[in-house]
Amino acid sequence: MDIRNKLDFLEQLIRCCYDISLRSYPPQLINEPAVPGQSPDNDSILILLNLQAHLHEHIRHKEKLPLFIADQLGLIWIAGFEYREDCLRQIHILGPAYSGKNSFQVIRRKLEEHNLSVAVRARMFRIFEHIPVIPTNQLFQYAVMLHYCITGQRISTNDIRFAQEPGHSPSSQEINLITTEHRGIWMAEQEFMKMLREGNPNYADAIARSHSMSNGPRFDTGDSLRSAKSTAIVLLTLCSRASIEGGVSPAVAYTLNDYYMQMIEDCQNIAEATNTCNTMLADYVQRVRQSKADSDLSPQIRDACDYISLHIREKLTLDVLASQAGYTEYYFSHKFKQEMGLSVADYIRQEKVRQAKLLLSGTRMSIQEISDELNYGSRSYFSSTFQKETGISPSEYREQNRKA
Repeated sequence: MDIRNKLDFLEQLIRCCYDISLRSYPPQLINEPAVPGQSPDNDSILILLNLQAHLHEHIRHKEKLPLFIADQLGLIWIAGFEYREDCLRQIHILGPAYSGKNSFQVIRRKLEEHNLSVAVRARMFRIFEHIPVIPTNQLFQYAVMLHYCITGQRISTNDIRFAQEPGHSPSSQEINLITTEHRGIWMAEQEFMKMLREGNPNYADAIARSHSMSNGPRFDTGDSLRSAKSTAIVLLTLCSRASIEGGVSPAVAYTLNDYYMQMIEDCQNIAEATNTCNTMLADYVQRVRQSKADSDLSPQIRDACDYISLHIREKLTLDVLASQAGYTEYYFSHKFKQEMGLSVADYIRQEKVRQAKLLLSGTRMSIQEISDELNYGSRSYFSSTFQKETGISPSEYREQNRKA
C-alpha cells in the first residue's frame, strides 16, 4: 500500500469518529503567498494563511517529525512531512479541530472585533461551527499514526514537535500529559514518581504511556488553555515532591516550584505549556541525579551548591558563599575544591551553562534573553563562555537539541 492509500485509509478511520479532513500540499504551494487566485479552494486559503509561518519554521530546521500547531483562536492542526532522500515532497495536514468547548466562543469574540458584514460573518460562523472538538491526547495519537503512514517509522507522543505563535518570545509549550480515562493512571503515576526519585532519564517513557490513560484533572473550566495549565501545575507538584524524596533540598525543590509555576501561568497557548513541562522535567531529573552524585559531600558544601543553584540568576561572589557556610573565603575556597574537584568559579560557570542548555533546548527565549536571565554581562560573553564549556555555540546547541 503506497503513502496516498495509507493516508486515505487513516482519514476514513478518523472520520468514523470526527468530521476532520486530511489534505496534502506540495511544498511550493506552502512557499507561495496564500492568495485566492493561487489556492484551489477556500479551505486551503484558511489553512495556508493560518499555518504558513509555522510550516516555514519547521521546514527551515529540516524537521521530519510531525508538527502540532495550536493557534490563538483555539484551532489545532497536525502537519506530517513526506521526504524522499532529504527532499520534501508533500506536506500532509490534518485539521482543524478544537481542543476545548470554549474554542468556538473565542472565535466568535475575535470575529466580532472586526468590522465584517453580516453575510461574511454568518459565513465564517458556519465554517467554524462544524469544526469538531477532539481530546488533545487523541490528537497526539493521530499525529503518531500520521507519521507512521508517511514514513513507516514508529514514534511516541514525546517525539511530536510543537509550534508557537510567530514572533512570540520566551517560554515554552505544553499539553495535557495524561488522558480522559483514569483507569490505570495511579500505577502510571507511581512509576513516573519512582523514576523521578531515582533521577531515571527514561522518565519520558512513563509520560508517554500515561498519555493513553488520563488527560489530567477531570473538570471542565470551559477554557482549554486553563485546563492545560492546571494539568502542568499538577505535574509540577508531583515533580517537586518526588525530587525531595530523591534527595534534592526542599529549599531548591520549592523554589523551582515557584519559578516554573510562574512560567506555566505566563504561557500564551497550549503548545507553550508543553515545552515548559519538558524543561521542568529535565531540570528536576538532572537535579536529582546531581544530588545523588553529591551524597558524600559535607553539609556545608552541599548547602553551598544548593545556594548557587537557587541564586544562579544573580551575581554570586565568594565572600557571600563563604559567609553562608560560616567559613573564611580562603578555607571555603580550599574545602570546596577539595570536595567538588573544581573551583567555586568553575562550578558556577558549569551550573550557568547547565541552565542555559535547558533554556536553549526547551524554550524560544532569544540568546540575549537567556544571557540576561543568567546574569551574564553581555551576549558575547555568554556565547564565548558557553562555547568554551561545550565546544559549540549557543545557537548550534539549540539547533541540535531543539524541543521548542
